[in-house]
Amino acid sequence: MASTYPPVKRRSIVIIGGGAIGCSIAYFLTRHTLYDREAHSVTILEASSIAAGSSGKSGGLLADWATPKCLAPLSFRTRGELAKRHGGDKIWGHRHVYCAEINLEAHELHTRGIQSSPEDMKEGFPPALDWIYSDSIKSYEEIGTPRNSAQVNSYLYTTNIAKLAEEQGAKVIIGHATRINYSPDMKSITSVTYSSHDETRDLEATDIVIAAGPWTAHIFPRAALLTPRGHSIVVIPSADLSGYVIFTNIESTPNSTVKGPISPEIYPRPPDTLHSFDTVYSSGPDDYDVPLPPSVDEVQVDDRRCEDVWNALGSVSQQIKDGQVITRQACYKPQIRQHEDNEEVGPMVGPTGITGLWLATGHDEWGMQNSAGTGLIMSEMIFEGRAHSADCESLDPKHFLNAE
Repeated sequence: MASTYPPVKRRSIVIIGGGAIGCSIAYFLTRHTLYDREAHSVTILEASSIAAGSSGKSGGLLADWATPKCLAPLSFRTRGELAKRHGGDKIWGHRHVYCAEINLEAHELHTRGIQSSPEDMKEGFPPALDWIYSDSIKSYEEIGTPRNSAQVNSYLYTTNIAKLAEEQGAKVIIGHATRINYSPDMKSITSVTYSSHDETRDLEATDIVIAAGPWTAHIFPRAALLTPRGHSIVVIPSADLSGYVIFTNIESTPNSTVKGPISPEIYPRPPDTLHSFDTVYSSGPDDYDVPLPPSVDEVQVDDRRCEDVWNALGSVSQQIKDGQVITRQACYKPQIRQHEDNEEVGPMVGPTGITGLWLATGHDEWGMQNSAGTGLIMSEMIFEGRAHSADCESLDPKHFLNAE
């Protein structure tokens, strides 16, 4: 039977950005039916190191119920398939979890050594969450189950999916993209200029995918983004915690840099190839006070904000309070605009209107969750001219880009 696909043509595809989005695009390009290692080149151009930004510092929640609705279910399903195919449960910590929203009241039980026990739990509150002080619970709402919610170690997913792409012929170049070069009529791209080891070079390309997260506008100014900074910590708890991802609201302490409630997300993690013991990842609220620096290597960590998260966790969990903080970190996210009334906004995924130039950015807090789906539909767009795994017309960059 004759192929329904057009003849193979030579393509040089450059992906700017070595985060979860860019690496997932490289993976799916190298697994596409039309990919030919002899005719096609796929290059990840990363300014620092793979997973150096938010892709190495996020909580790693995966959810069928995430946004946008046109992409999230596909991405969640695809993530499960990737985990089965490559042993993601062992390699990048993929596991299914419960997920809940909990309003908590900070208190001083920990100073008296009082622990929660199953018989203390309020009605409707899972006994498996015995690592939360029972009398600090003001409300509890389950929003996800192991059927539709999962988690990964974001750093391990991103670095390993990049390696899997390399095994199929993709290349990784460490270099800072400084300029996209266009044809004389500005209607198509020709190459990208990048600097590496104090040398400036041009990398010819038939296709350029900008997946540079919050730094996207540095290379393509029409893709204006907000760039909130978030802080997070990683803790070794004093005891293993159950597989619940929880979103909390906790009253901040008097010395906090945050006025009013602080809302840390809490992600217990099983042992993985980075840590042979259980850990807890937790992130605090975003801030817009510090502008995006020129590169990921210049991101500053505000220890006070990390301390806010640590103090809030310690006020509701003895096991976390008695643990040890092993990581304090910060990262910036690409946000199209601040959410209002739970409005679904972006990301922008698809063609820019300039032949050969594509965008995959603006994923905000769901970048890790939607990276696999983005990689899949981008591979379809590039090789087939359209996405067929999901209807993502609402993500077309034309809806978001500034005028030229």
